Amino acid sequence: MLRVAWLISGDESEGIGQAIRGLARRVRDCGTQVAIISIGDGLFCRELQESGFNVRMLNARRLPGLRGGYVSKLCQLVGLYAASRSAKRGLVDTLRDIRADAVHVLWPTFLPLAGPVAAQLGILCVWEMPNVPGQYPLGVNRMILQRGMHRYGVLAIANSRFSAAAIGERPVRPVVLYPGADEGRFDPAVVEPVGRDEIGIPADAIVLGIFGRIVPLKGQLLVLQALADLKHLEPALHLLLVGPQRDAGYAAEIRAAAAAAGVSDRLHSAGSVSDPERYYGAVDIAVNSRVDAEPYGLSVVEAMMMGKPVLAHALGGPAETVLDGVTGWLTSEATPAALKVGLERALSDRPRWAVMGAAGSARAREGFSLGHQARRYQELLEQALGQRAQGRRRGEAADGKG
Repeated sequence: MLRVAWLISGDESEGIGQAIRGLARRVRDCGTQVAIISIGDGLFCRELQESGFNVRMLNARRLPGLRGGYVSKLCQLVGLYAASRSAKRGLVDTLRDIRADAVHVLWPTFLPLAGPVAAQLGILCVWEMPNVPGQYPLGVNRMILQRGMHRYGVLAIANSRFSAAAIGERPVRPVVLYPGADEGRFDPAVVEPVGRDEIGIPADAIVLGIFGRIVPLKGQLLVLQALADLKHLEPALHLLLVGPQRDAGYAAEIRAAAAAAGVSDRLHSAGSVSDPERYYGAVDIAVNSRVDAEPYGLSVVEAMMMGKPVLAHALGGPAETVLDGVTGWLTSEATPAALKVGLERALSDRPRWAVMGAAGSARAREGFSLGHQARRYQELLEQALGQRAQGRRRGEAADGKG
């Protein structure tokens, strides 16, 4: 039986927390023994304990993230290595106690701790990349990460081909494993949808839905502007935003733009909800309008799983999950003009929406489900551990001959 320990901070939230909990639960259901090792206490730790996970506390100083300018990040990097050293003994003892075969991390800042400890214990360190590494002069951060992965034999798992290319493939080539959407939760056959009348949307409207944080990066304003340019169309286009408001100024800007364009009655916000799957029932087309490259885009896959065609910016993960003209439509840019063209394409395909949604659902369930991710994850770990064991046997044989 495989034994895998997830190393977490303890205060993870939103997407990262969902990714940890979802994959760890499915891997556990597949027969792997899963433990959670938390550097500190936090709400996420308690949530995992309530979900039946074995959570072990290191009670160490939290590993700092790298934020701000280059000078600030350099100072934080010094603190990161100091905090890693202080937590090392506790992590070694805990991994030994649970007899872990592998330690799994998401944050790249955890690699200076998990990598050396895994090498010391002769176990596997797995890095599941949640995002694309930031841009640094001369790619210095990528060189540091690649050097560490090579030195400590890290199994790097990228969430898309785009993310894998961003970290590079020398000397360590990341394996692409798409994060999975929960196929049991995002199942239109069992979900009780929210009625349009409950959120003030006319029954005959064409509804665009954006699921995610309301922040400038997600491009909700750009979609609203594209919608405003098409306000003359019938049936009328409406926009539903589902997600937490993280930037009050930006949310106010969206409302002001809607008022100036005379489409305030076509803008709707459900806010932060615990059951986003229910709101897909009120949507005709899901939209991903992130301004820069989306490393993966889980909401795109969730929409596909719910049988909705998707209009997405073709930069990053959505270009790999959405099949243009088959399960949705891709736009070359996240601008009002490009999104307007994309919407016009989508509207011209209205007779095919049901067929496209069905194709997207089948595609998501086959290659982007949580069950598929968990099974493939176990295969990767077994393969990597088998190769390590084979390498040790060859080394022992060579020593014996010497």
